[in-house]
Amino acid sequence: MNGILNWILWLPIIGMVGIILTPKAKENVIRMMTLVTTSITLILSILLYLKFDTSTADMQFVTKLPWISQFHINYFIGIDGITMLMTFLNALLFFICTLSSWTVTKNIKAYFALLLMLQSTVFGVFFSLDFFLFYVYWEVMLLPMFFLIGIWGGENREYAAIKFFLYTFFGSIFMLVGIIALYYASGKGVDSFNILAHQGGKFTELQVNVFGKDFSFEHLFFWFMFLGFAIKVPVFPFHTWLPHAHVQAPTAVSVILAGVLLKMGTYGFLRIAFPIFPQAAVEYSTIIAVLGLISVIYGAFCAMAQDDVKKLIAYSSVSHMGFVMLGLSAMTTQGMNGAVLQMFNHGTSTAMMFLLIGILYERSHHRWIVKPDGSKGYGGLSTKLPKYTTVFIIGMFASLGLPGLSGFISEALIFLGIYEKFTTITVIAVVGLLIGAAYLLWMFKRMFFGEVNPETEDYEDMNAREVFYMIPLCICVIVFGIFPSPLLNVMKASVGQLVDLLSKY
Repeated sequence: MNGILNWILWLPIIGMVGIILTPKAKENVIRMMTLVTTSITLILSILLYLKFDTSTADMQFVTKLPWISQFHINYFIGIDGITMLMTFLNALLFFICTLSSWTVTKNIKAYFALLLMLQSTVFGVFFSLDFFLFYVYWEVMLLPMFFLIGIWGGENREYAAIKFFLYTFFGSIFMLVGIIALYYASGKGVDSFNILAHQGGKFTELQVNVFGKDFSFEHLFFWFMFLGFAIKVPVFPFHTWLPHAHVQAPTAVSVILAGVLLKMGTYGFLRIAFPIFPQAAVEYSTIIAVLGLISVIYGAFCAMAQDDVKKLIAYSSVSHMGFVMLGLSAMTTQGMNGAVLQMFNHGTSTAMMFLLIGILYERSHHRWIVKPDGSKGYGGLSTKLPKYTTVFIIGMFASLGLPGLSGFISEALIFLGIYEKFTTITVIAVVGLLIGAAYLLWMFKRMFFGEVNPETEDYEDMNAREVFYMIPLCICVIVFGIFPSPLLNVMKASVGQLVDLLSKY
């Protein structure tokens, strides 16, 4: 069964090559090839879940092959419980995004080829256990995202694509310096690029000379890694690229950006920054918590101020990812479990919201709750679009954290985990939940109630294809809100091992 991980990783690339070899005029063939590829990938990820051993924190389905032997660089991949959740989430969202992209008409061949390339690179980031391989996938992922936003995005797509690229690339440079430092600090030996071999606090006593002064190796390079991952999350004040990227990106790319790509940042903390530099992580946990709190409150207030519904959901992602950072800063079993669960749950609920906004945009060709000239953008949608309204309510209340839906249990675990360590921050963070409820309900009131906007007379309700691709997300937010054990059981061993390591410091 070890080969299954390689199939999941490389199948999108095979699909991409198939699309490149397909004549441009055969648009429906290209669409079907993408759908078949993402469907098989999703089936394989479900099979992977069923075969996954939840009793161990060890890496599973491992493949290790020499790549650049002279520098001990290997093709080294594997998954643990945390990676398993991200694998399933990635496979599910790309399958759904393929269906949601069925109406794309501009340069279809390039669009779907880039979409499959993006899926493979995201899988590569999550699977990589070799630093060099991890960094290659982390950087190559920027290319399909840059072109998907820059070519198929909105009016200011070039600005948004360039800003996204520069921010992420800036953080990556610091990460690269950290990787090089670890290579030399570990003696350039057989395991110098092995992520797992560096874990366990092996650099706590090491000093490094920079500009003629001695610094703690662990503390200095923790911040190098932190910066690279924090920009991707994004943590305040590195968040300014996100609203532009979301608003300008096509619907499917917004879904992938919010649902999966932001999680690459928090995954980096769990896989690299915390286990390799545990002493620094514990020492700076208060700073991480404060930055997470600022993201929660600031993101929520910014969301409340928006008249563009897509930008509103973009800022809500800043707020929700702030809760993930709070859970990570707790370094307790409940907090860490809540953070990883929030990574998955936010991926499904926010994907729902962006897909629903995309569906509405296809009918209205705008995203304004209130238009810039002061006139009403949307109004009375509930009377015209009953199916759409029902699904929107499910997604909205999942994002809001209503008990019984997925957002609640992950946020509850985060608060349970951080209360004892950061009581004041916990109390203030609850205000973020209140503001979140306020802006989402206010958005819903203005869009779905009140007088029917004459422009909505010709809007059609969700068609069969749109209902079909929304059903899996509805199932996820409801089932995992009532019964989160299938997710918690998978991650518990891996999270427990990380908490045990951090507790020693």
